[in-house]
Amino acid sequence: MGVLCIMVLIMEKIYENFCDYGCGQYAKYKFKNGKYCCSKSKNSCPENKRIRGLARKGIKHSKESKKKMSDAKLGSKNRLYGKERKPETKLKIGKSNKGREISISLRKKISEKTKEGMKKKEVITKMKELGELKRLTIEAINEKYPFFSKIEEMRYNPENEKEIQVRCKNRKCPNSKEQDGWFSPTYIQLYERIRQLEKDYGNGGCYFYCCETCKKECILYGLKSDPFQGNESSYTEYEYKVFREFVLERDEYICQYCGDLATDVHHEKPKKIEPFFSLDPDYAWSCCEKCHYKKGHRDECSTGNLAKKNC
Repeated sequence: MGVLCIMVLIMEKIYENFCDYGCGQYAKYKFKNGKYCCSKSKNSCPENKRIRGLARKGIKHSKESKKKMSDAKLGSKNRLYGKERKPETKLKIGKSNKGREISISLRKKISEKTKEGMKKKEVITKMKELGELKRLTIEAINEKYPFFSKIEEMRYNPENEKEIQVRCKNRKCPNSKEQDGWFSPTYIQLYERIRQLEKDYGNGGCYFYCCETCKKECILYGLKSDPFQGNESSYTEYEYKVFREFVLERDEYICQYCGDLATDVHHEKPKKIEPFFSLDPDYAWSCCEKCHYKKGHRDECSTGNLAKKNC
């Protein structure tokens, strides 16, 4: 009799630790309501998933619901935002999609969405401007976009006279101004750079980079200063720090006036007068503190005149 009681107690203990939601798996978690479950949440239990799936079968979401669900996954709201898939994962996805055929209905949907997107005003305007750029010469660009022409150097490709070339912003690249190199940008690159320099809403970004490696290596990539905001300073403290380090490293911490150790960075175009060039290293050089104020800020560009904007 005693053995039977012990067996019953053991069986009760075993069954007590099985999932109470009917999946038949061993329970790992105990909830506040006293129930046991195989997962941290009851919604993750396989049996609960199956029941919910059956309940939703045949239900169609309205257009408003679909839009809400789509918006909830856009940009930074998406759990995969800013993350890059591992090479192994990419390979698995590629293998799973190999030989997969897209249904006719899905093809039609993709085609319809593409046509709708092409009808938008901003897309039409962009396509027109891109078409114009393809036909423009350097002389025509100089005339139509004077500010862009003042900032960026251009030339024709010696091997193809119709192809425009520019310089890469990464100073370590063989195609940069520092290395006396050139490369041929895409029309999209040319369009975006002109747009950021010539349009009222532009922030002076979208520098020219000949490849993704140059873009990642250049510390200036990603700076988004806006000199038209009306703030006292045309850049943030972090952006100035990055800019300052870039100029000092470029000049190897040597004063460009006397050759001593450089501690300051001088703006050729004063930031209070021409804020657009505040973070442009082409208009800045390294100098020591003595030379900075003795030779950098003198005569009409003295500190007093700069403060009063009389320079």
